Amino acid sequence: MRLRWSKRLKWMRASKIVIPIALAISLIFVGFTVYADNAQNFIIRIQQKDDVQLSLTMNEDLSGQSSVLYIPYSGTQTATTFDPEAIGYENFNYDPENTQLNIPNDLATLTGMQYGAFSEGGSYTFISFSFWLVNNSARSVDVDISMDFDGISYVDNAYDHHIDDVLRVMIIEDSALVTDGNYSLYAKAEDPNHPWHDDANAQPVNYQSSAFASDTCIFNRTGEDGLIDFAAGETKKFTVVIWLEGNDEQCSDAIYGERAKLSLTFTGY
Repeated sequence: MRLRWSKRLKWMRASKIVIPIALAISLIFVGFTVYADNAQNFIIRIQQKDDVQLSLTMNEDLSGQSSVLYIPYSGTQTATTFDPEAIGYENFNYDPENTQLNIPNDLATLTGMQYGAFSEGGSYTFISFSFWLVNNSARSVDVDISMDFDGISYVDNAYDHHIDDVLRVMIIEDSALVTDGNYSLYAKAEDPNHPWHDDANAQPVNYQSSAFASDTCIFNRTGEDGLIDFAAGETKKFTVVIWLEGNDEQCSDAIYGERAKLSLTFTGY
């Protein structure tokens, strides 16, 4: 059964909201890499040559540097959407009367974990976190960046779509506003039979994204697409935003309970 949005759309249109939102059910997204201690984590890690000294930290003062960051997350994630062309709502939206439900336009200027609340039951419309990459090497280095699926737990269903079909990943570099457009957005290549839309009478959500590199890799930035001449002593801030695209027709009850495990790797050389 596909999500039903007609009642919600009528209310939203009556409130003069531009973006239709698909939020009828809570979809499980407990994902992230699960370790021996049973913690649920997104993992960020460094791979490097002996003379390269890259570090990671989630602290703005650059304290607590490490070669690995474990991003804790527990709870469920429901659907939301993103439309950069919506007038007055240039970011994620659910209810303009409750700003807690909207992703801040200045999200990349914040620190720590950020959540978009959806219900008192603990479901979130998005999750986000920021961190810094630090070059402690005596020289400038080049850095390749990749994000991968470490595993996806599917449920048996009669349909041909799963959680990775509706997963969206945004990478914001430095402390730019979302409306500045200084981000990269990734989504699985869409089946033309499953356009992104809210219902049969509406237009597809209009935003540009790059297709996942493969079934197991979200993106792989190497060479000139990575960081070139990342100077000694330099720092760079990254913000990761993850959500389930409710205006993707494949966002349905069928994927309830599925999980995705993700990791982000920086390779210095």
